[in-house]
Amino acid sequence: MNSMSKRSWTSQELDRLIVLSKDCPPAVIAKELERPVTSVRKKMREIGVTYVKGDEWKRKQIQMLISSDQAPVSPSTTKIGKKEETYPESAVLDEFWTTLLRMARVAKKRGKRVDVLSFIDTYRKIRTGG
Repeated sequence: MNSMSKRSWTSQELDRLIVLSKDCPPAVIAKELERPVTSVRKKMREIGVTYVKGDEWKRKQIQMLISSDQAPVSPSTTKIGKKEETYPESAVLDEFWTTLLRMARVAKKRGKRVDVLSFIDTYRKIRTGG
């Protein structure tokens, strides 16, 4: 699509925008709708929809990743009374960050960037077998 041409919003796209805006930042919505981020932000302002911040979304993605891999943390899971607390999600988080840092180092050596959002999405799919 030519970036200079503007196409109007279909009712399906607007519906999708509204649904996605509850959980996703404009950058993710733009990717999903195959539209420029500026166009998505502008439309969100026009219809009065609030933005979800990218950091907020990433935290939710990581929480989803953890919760899909492990049972929710209950007081019986943590060892209270001992100095060392054991959280079942810490192993998953450690693996996640280690993998992300490894990818970032390799990408830096090759002069490329790591798309963190697609990394999170891919990582979640791998972990959940989807």
